Amino acid sequence: MEKAPTGIPENVKQVITAAAPILVVIVLFLIVGKFGISKVIKVQSEIKSAQKVEKTLTQKLNLLKTLSADISLKSGFVTTAVPDSNPSLATISQMKTLAVENGVVLSGIKSSGGAQGSSGLNESLVNFSIEGARAQVFVFLDGLANISPITVADKVRFSETAGLVKADLSVKSYWAPYPKTIPSVTTPIVDLTSSEKNILTRVSSLTQPIFVGIQPSGEVNLSPFGE
Repeated sequence: MEKAPTGIPENVKQVITAAAPILVVIVLFLIVGKFGISKVIKVQSEIKSAQKVEKTLTQKLNLLKTLSADISLKSGFVTTAVPDSNPSLATISQMKTLAVENGVVLSGIKSSGGAQGSSGLNESLVNFSIEGARAQVFVFLDGLANISPITVADKVRFSETAGLVKADLSVKSYWAPYPKTIPSVTTPIVDLTSSEKNILTRVSSLTQPIFVGIQPSGEVNLSPFGE
């Protein structure tokens, strides 16, 4: 009785031996190909993102070039109109200058600390009295709309004696802390709207406060011991 053949036939072994390297290559191609395709997709995504950022930065640069001529000047006007700290001193200086220009006498100046108002801005109150001819007093009051920091009359009480008008006033100026952070470099920006440009123009036309430094008379002894 013949025995059944055992093991793999020789011809099958030869086929397997010949095909094995091809199978290994195919498997490696599938694995590496899948990894490579994911990498290619990732790189393409990064390229698109970089192109988008580059476009945004180019737009920003072009806009800043357009605004750079007067942006620093107008930013100074804005920070004076609505400063980041209590503007009482600047407001009082403006009141004194305005009084001199219009020939009225200013007295009884009192200022109060800032408090947040209904507008969301901090409000600084300055109380004072002015005396002068009626026309001059009204010109003074009209002039409040043209000074910086932005100042409005909160309360006005008039009294008149022999053609001389006395007005007790309470005026408000505004201030607010500036943002501590700026938008990301890659955040898109747009040009100012016509309304915003009008506000800038209006603010730029306000009379700026002038602080005069007092110069020392004679020689100054810098020694703290008076030597």
